[in-house]
Formats: sequence, C-alpha cells, structure tokens
Amino acid sequence: MDKKYYLFVNGKKVYVSEEIYKVYWQEKNHENYLKQIDKENHLLLFSSFDKDGHFESNITDESIDLNKVIQTQMMIEAVRDAISKLSDEEKDIIQRLYYDDESLRTVAETKKISHPALLKKRNKILRKLKELLKDIK
Repeated sequence: MDKKYYLFVNGKKVYVSEEIYKVYWQEKNHENYLKQIDKENHLLLFSSFDKDGHFESNITDESIDLNKVIQTQMMIEAVRDAISKLSDEEKDIIQRLYYDDESLRTVAETKKISHPALLKKRNKILRKLKELLKDIK
C-alpha cells in the first residue's frame, strides 16, 4: 500500500509527491526554528507593528534618556578630538594603555623605557588631555 502525501493549499487538501511533502515540512520546521531564535533574541519585525505607519510609538523605549545619550556621544567626540591633538607617540601610548588594554610594563618594555618613566609620560599625557577637555562638562 503506497502512502499518500497531502498538503493544505488555500484550505483545500492537495495530493503531492513524497519529495515535495518532505521539502515543504523541512522548510516549515526551519522557519519555525528561526522564529523561535528571533523570539529568544527579542527581535522585532516591522510586520509586527501597526499597519498605520506609526512605528516610533511602538518601538520607543521610555527607559532610555535621550539627552544622556547625546551628552555621552558629544563627550566621546570631544575626547577623540583631544586625542587627535596629541603627538604620534602620545597617541600610541593612550591607544595601547586604554584601548588595547596593555599593561604599563608591557608598553614600557616595547618602548624600551623604564616602568616609572612610562608612568610619568602617561600622567603628563593625561594632564594634557584634561587641559584640552577642561571646557567640556
């Protein structure tokens, strides 16, 4: 007895081959898996919003202080600008210590200077940056 395979298309039961049946359900299961992953990662789809085009009221997060975000972005930009005014050696020291997270000892060794000498240079650079940023609040 041959097994018959059916799918529902527009509410009607339609006979299909075993191959089409298996491919359909493989895709359907994969789609459900992806939906589950999206749900677990809190992904919002535009299709889930109102059809009136008022997306912003649906995605606004009231817990975010927009003024704080703007102030932070302005401060970051000011720090970048101040760093750009440093010499290449000073920029390298700041980059390695604060962006690349290298230790004072490691940087001192690669620059072939003593740890205290690098500490002194770092402090001088930080004072220079503080002066460049004194008008920023």
